[in-house]
Formats: sequence, C-alpha cells, structure tokens
Amino acid sequence: MPRPRRHLVLASLFLGVGCGALADGRQHDAGGAPCSFTPATDASDLAPGLIVGAEVLLPEGSRAGHGVHVRFNGGLGAVGEFDAVRAALPDAAVLDCRGAAVLSPGFVNAHEHPAYSHAFPDAGLNPGYVHRDEWRLGTDGALPLPIPERIVHAPGDARSAAILLAMELRHLLGGATTIAGPGGLPGVVRNIDRHQRPGDIELYDYEADVEVFPFSFQAVADLREECAGGPAHRFARRTADDLAFMAYVPHVGEGRKASCAARAEVARYLRRVQRRDRRYALVHGVATDRQDYAVMREFDVTLVWSPRSNLALYGETVDIAGALPSGVRIALSTDWSPSGSFHMREEVRCARRAAAAVGAELPADTLWRMSTVHGAYALGLEDRLGAIRPGLLADLVLVAHAGGDPHDAVLTATHREVLAAWIGGRALLLSETLPESLGAGRCVALDGMAPRVCGVLSGFGLSPATFAKHVAGSVPVNDTTRQAPCEPPP
Repeated sequence: MPRPRRHLVLASLFLGVGCGALADGRQHDAGGAPCSFTPATDASDLAPGLIVGAEVLLPEGSRAGHGVHVRFNGGLGAVGEFDAVRAALPDAAVLDCRGAAVLSPGFVNAHEHPAYSHAFPDAGLNPGYVHRDEWRLGTDGALPLPIPERIVHAPGDARSAAILLAMELRHLLGGATTIAGPGGLPGVVRNIDRHQRPGDIELYDYEADVEVFPFSFQAVADLREECAGGPAHRFARRTADDLAFMAYVPHVGEGRKASCAARAEVARYLRRVQRRDRRYALVHGVATDRQDYAVMREFDVTLVWSPRSNLALYGETVDIAGALPSGVRIALSTDWSPSGSFHMREEVRCARRAAAAVGAELPADTLWRMSTVHGAYALGLEDRLGAIRPGLLADLVLVAHAGGDPHDAVLTATHREVLAAWIGGRALLLSETLPESLGAGRCVALDGMAPRVCGVLSGFGLSPATFAKHVAGSVPVNDTTRQAPCEPPP
C-alpha cells in the first residue's frame, strides 16, 4: 500500500467540500446533525488545520466547551477554551460539537494478537485450565485448544487484507486507535510492533518489545522438578536478555494462583524488573497476589489486565480488589478474539463485572485511564499518544453525548453514537451526519455499522462487496454475540 498523501487528504478536509453550506458558512446534514462544520478559510499555502469543539477528556479531567486543534501534520496543536482556540486560529476549519459530543483520545489496547484475532472461540473453550500450557499443549492430560490460522498481510492478497482490516475496524469501532501486538495492516489502526518490512509507513514506527513467552514455550514441563521440591530450574537465554526498545511487555503468570509454574514466572520476572533499566509491564498476571502488587508499584510495573480471557480460560482473574488499593498502574487489553473481548468497550464491560463480583469499585474515569493513558504508559509511549495534549498524535474518538458522565459516554458508546475516529489526524470512521470531506478519502457504508469507513478499503483493492465476501467466516466488525463469556466465579 503506498504512503498516504496526507497533505492532499487534509487539504480537502480543511477547505471543506460536501454538504450544502448555510448562510454563515456552516454545513449541516439535512437530518439535523449534532455538529456544525465550517470550512477553512482559503489560506493559499497555509495549513490552518481543524478545530474540534466538544467536551474534551484530558488527563486532569473533563472540560466542557473546549476546542482541540488538529494540525496539518496529524499532531495536536492548541487545546483550551473553544473561543480562545478559535480566535487564535481564525482560518482553521471548525467542527463544532459543543453540548452534543465528547472528544477523547483513542483507547490504547496494550495487548492483542492481531494475526489470530479473526477467530471465534472454540467449542472446547472452558474455564478449567490451570496454566496456559494446558490449553496450548495439552499438558497434564488437558484438552488442547486449536490455534487459529495466522493471518499475515501479503501485498495484493485481498483475503488477508480483508480479514485483518475487519479486525482493525472492529477495534476502531470499539474505541481503540492503537493495538500492541504482532500483525495488522499498515495504514489503518496504529500498530505497536517491530518495523520489519521495507515500505511500512509511520504507523509502525512506534515500538515496544512485545513477547509471548519470556521464559519458555513449555514452562510447566521445565519447572516440574522445581515445583516438586527439586533444584531451581535455569531457563535458557532468551530474547528477554537482549531487548531492543524502551518498554518490555511480556506474558507472565498466565495461570491460576494455584499453578506453581505461573507463580514461579511471576517471582522470576519481579526480580528482573528491579534492574530499573527500562519500562516494564506484566501481561495477564492471573497468578499475582497483593505482595506482588506492592513490588510492581515500587518498581513502576504496569499490570496489563484482560479479565474476559482470564475468566474464560482459568476461571479467575487478577485480585482486582487487592490491586486497586495497592496503587499499581493497570491497563486494559483484549488479548485475542478466541478467548477475549472482541473490542475494548466489551473489555470495559467485563472489567466492571469482574470488579463488582469482588466488591471492588471501578469508576468510569478509572476505567477510562486504564484504556488510554495507562495503556500508553505500559508501552513507553505516553509522550506520543494516549492523551489529548499539544504535541501528541491526533488519535481521537468523538462520540455523541446527551448528558451524564462524559467518561462513561466514551466507554459505552454504541456504533450509532460514534461520530468520528481519527488516527494521525485522518478520519477513518465518520458518521453520516458529518460531511464526507472530513474523511481520509472516499467514505463507504458497511453492513451492520452506522459510521462510514473512509479511505481504507480502496487502498487494499477492496469494495464493500469483496470485503464482505472475504470476511464471511471471521469475527464481524460489529457483532459481539459469539465472544467468550465473562463469568466471574460466584
């Protein structure tokens, strides 16, 4: 896929062509849109950008009647009271949604397996596994689960492009503008993984060391003698000894607290983090306990929590009632579709249920932080994404808001309430109530979802019909009925 010609896309956005203009230059959908749009003043060679007016969710709290400047280069400019931003940038285009919408940074999904996250849960999925080696390898007589087909994008291959595009659009519709994990497509959702292919565009330039098995591919077998009271096992040298990037995000303690192997992984990892040589996160951590959370808090280790997948496989999840008061930083993630949530808003719903089952309180603003700023911090990327702040990337979601808690509006929005989603200043989702000129190219409707998809299908040689044909057997973009259950123990 060629590098997007951002300057041409955003020029048409800011100059505004599309819906009929009102007498004062604003543009409205005939059906009565929640936002008004004013095209940019023709400023010749200048690039005035776009101002979005809404209730804005900032790390320090929500701000009604604020304006956010999306700069021509895909970054964020001024953020402040709407009239002040408008006065400072009189030539900019304006999307004024004040009183009708909330603007949030996109969710940062800190742990996913994009190459496999097209598959439905297997019929044999059950919450009876003790350690991940049981469902992966059939260890100790357990029934192994089949590993889904790994989908890797091959330029010119319409099937792989469609399946991966469906996965990324599903996550984007669920609020995520960033996914951490191997796989995905160039030029759609921001992928946090190693830049390995010549020609990959800048969406792949934000990286962390994401590792699935930091100790062994068969930890239960390797640790069997140690767990029986024998000598401590010495794992072979692995890639964790030679990390390339500032943040390390591995699976650790993926098994019940009763699993000796899972507990041994946690103990080893928490010794490593005491080097303080980089940013550390701990993915899953089902086997962690309150003493571990104290260590993680002391050494700045983020717990990356996937409650649905934990419950679906192991029948338990982290001790959230102990983790929250410990002060350990927690980021939410979906894991993958075979056992986890289909998107981040479903993960939020499961997290609320898991916390309520143990009497823990998860307010909306806490869950929002778990889904945004904490995810970015886990990946060592808080200076680039995960918040609305001048100089960060314009990765944004805009949802309709009729009143109540603005954080909750973003966490629970249905597809009909999604007005727009931008990545690097490019609007990839756009409500039909907004002019198409705001989109990152031609906007098309897909079955089953309200916002249009802008500028991505044609880049992979897909039409809505060919897209639908190739994804017929995959997890749909906007249907969660077949995802794994979220069943906290009684």
